[in-house]
Formats: sequence, structure tokens, C-alpha cells
Amino acid sequence: DLEGIDEFATDAENLEAFCRIHGKPAPQFVREIADKTVLVGLTSTIFRGAKYTSHEVTVDDEQLSWFEDFVASKPAEEGWKLFVFTHAPPMGSGLRVLQ
Repeated sequence: DLEGIDEFATDAENLEAFCRIHGKPAPQFVREIADKTVLVGLTSTIFRGAKYTSHEVTVDDEQLSWFEDFVASKPAEEGWKLFVFTHAPPMGSGLRVLQ
């Protein structure tokens, strides 16, 4: 995640390094693990600028738009199963802790 608080001056610098170091074109990822079964990973793009705490997952508009388009492209009616992960509950989900 984006906790390089001493190494980067901004969240944008940190996110760029995160993607570059991990060889990712974007913060999110998709892996097809079986026929019509995918893992989707979303990540926070805000750490220093988080409204309440640096440990909340804030999915930005660009990532959310990508996610909405991806979900629409994999309809359950066609047998798709999606498992969505973040490292903590996303803001607005109503979940404070996952056990």
C-alpha cells in the first residue's frame, strides 16, 4: 500500500513507484483463476490525503470507473464469478473490520 511516508513527498509519487516497482500499469489487477472466475484487486490511491485515517482504502474515480466497466463486462447471467479484494474495507462500505 502507500505507506512510504518518509520516502515520498506525495501520494502521486508513491503510487507511481508502487506501480513501477511491481510492474503494474494501474493500481488494480485481475487474474482469471478458473473458467469464468476472476480475482479483482483494488488498492488505495490516497494515503497522506485520506480524510479520516491513512489505513482506509479510498478507491479513486478512475479505478472505480474501470471496476464498473469490468463488472459490466462479466455478467453473472453468463456464469462469471468475481472475487473482489482490498487490503482493508473500502470507505463507504459500512465495514470497519473484516475478520
